[in-house]
Amino acid sequence: MERNDKLQLPMLNKEVNNASTSPLKSPIQQSQLLPKQSSSSATGNPRNKTALKPGHSLMDWIRLGNSGTDLTGTGGRVQPVSHAELAKHDRLDDAWMAIRGKVYNVTRYMNFHPGGADELIRGIGKDATKLFEEVHAWVNYESLLAKCYVGPLRNTATVTLGDGKIPSSKLPPPPPSFLTATTNTMPSRAAKETLTINPLTASERPDPSDGLPESESPGVSIVNSGSDDSLKLSVPIVPRFDWIQKTSELTLIFYTRSLANPGVVVECVDHLEVTVTLLLEASVEHRYRFHLTNNVQWPCTARTSLETGKIELMFTKLCPALWTSYGQMTYERCENCEMQLHEYDVATRVEITHDSCALLLRPKNNCLLQVTPVGYHVSVSASIEGGEYVSRSYTPVPAAWISTDCPATSVPLLVKSYQDGCLSKQLTRPAPLATSLQLSQPSGNFALSKLRHHNRFALLAAGSGLTPMLALLDYLLDRTSNRIEHICLLYFNKTEADIWCRERLENLCKKDKRFILRHILSETTLPDLSSSPSATTSLSVGSPQIDGPSDAENHASYAHGRISLDIVRQLTTQSSPLYASYCCLCGPKPFNELCLQHFRETDHNPNHLHCFQG
Repeated sequence: MERNDKLQLPMLNKEVNNASTSPLKSPIQQSQLLPKQSSSSATGNPRNKTALKPGHSLMDWIRLGNSGTDLTGTGGRVQPVSHAELAKHDRLDDAWMAIRGKVYNVTRYMNFHPGGADELIRGIGKDATKLFEEVHAWVNYESLLAKCYVGPLRNTATVTLGDGKIPSSKLPPPPPSFLTATTNTMPSRAAKETLTINPLTASERPDPSDGLPESESPGVSIVNSGSDDSLKLSVPIVPRFDWIQKTSELTLIFYTRSLANPGVVVECVDHLEVTVTLLLEASVEHRYRFHLTNNVQWPCTARTSLETGKIELMFTKLCPALWTSYGQMTYERCENCEMQLHEYDVATRVEITHDSCALLLRPKNNCLLQVTPVGYHVSVSASIEGGEYVSRSYTPVPAAWISTDCPATSVPLLVKSYQDGCLSKQLTRPAPLATSLQLSQPSGNFALSKLRHHNRFALLAAGSGLTPMLALLDYLLDRTSNRIEHICLLYFNKTEADIWCRERLENLCKKDKRFILRHILSETTLPDLSSSPSATTSLSVGSPQIDGPSDAENHASYAHGRISLDIVRQLTTQSSPLYASYCCLCGPKPFNELCLQHFRETDHNPNHLHCFQG
């Protein structure tokens, strides 16, 4: 195997006004801000949305944003906004709001908001971050409102010094470098930097001892030792690129950061040109465009190591031979960039229960490969009868959880068909299979780094809320650092017939004693498990007591009941055999709200609880 001994670091030194994007991509945005009554990402069930006027769908909003219309009201100029200035824009016809330090003009968005204008008005003229976090913190608002961005919210403070004297302070004055860095910082709408990199031959590579000094190395995090699971201050991730080859294989390697939980989008332009987009932070994309030395086959194979942050893209060479270089690469870093949508068709449909299907979504022309981060979801949009576009969020699942072969370019989904769900019925219809679906890039707010110090977990899933748990379960059981002691999955359903992935879950339970599986059914008698007496439990209706692990063979158990405070207490009491220091939950909105209420009634640390929503 031939290997490059020196990693190549893209140095960002050239600013451009307009970043080039692949001709196969349309720069259109992620799903709309959801109303407070929206459903979770895993369920995909529409609930309590306000009927929008004709011509005010997601696709209409995208068209308006791409029409060149000034949605900022400032002529597109980015300007800092004070709280006093923000408060002036509090009317229906002049509406600004701040979310997480950024001010947006939402005047034109009022009639496009699925929750209605009245819901959006609650946050105008002020900092609406807290309201946004309560309603739909998982929504990628930066992509949705990119064309409405006015500028950063400016926080000011007035300090009055008595008698003109400087008050005594034990803190040292800031260094000159701090003042210089502060005065030189300027806001920008979309910071984009690009660099064309020519590969070095073996003779041109510098000695490793001449590398960057430690203080300049990218991907370094500063962690507050007083917090066991939060990154208090983080230096932005700058991926490092390397490549290796065999006679018949080329591998492109990107080093990010441990537990960065990266998303990856690979697009094949032709057999010589490949575009790679890394999604590492909420509003930042790292785009690489490669012109390779020789032709390669498509698709490639993508492999990510979550613990190290290493991404490998392996291509088969059309003509086996050793190359002197990989070719050329153009790198671009883009902030606040618009969300990309890509067109997909349903290629495979497999029934998994009486009302649910496993779907494989295949990109048009089969030229796209997408890797979804753990705990993230995608938005699926389709045109229904009447020409309106409907969007719902779904969490892709690992290919191994689908009971059919899954090509590398396919996106596997588990979808429940709801009687009143126009999109879910269209996606799961047996014939003709759905086509011309718009699929977004991955979106979410799950931080894998928060799990690093925990080794006892509880996963609470209701119905289709199982989907984000599957990738998380695979990662935790395979984790080598801080090896898992135990994971308890409490899976809530109405009946035994509603259980997804039952056989694989129960086989995993038998195979790995660290995994405890408990089915809790609300509208059925317990299944007949006389052949496996260790798998049965005698539990009271409504408040089942969950058995802990035993030395006997590990089996799934069944209970009759619903989520309750007693169940949550078994998971949060340290003396309980099922105690979990970190808990995740996902299900319909009422399930999530009841779970959160029960957790608040215990001593469980709220920072060690994550609710998947979408």
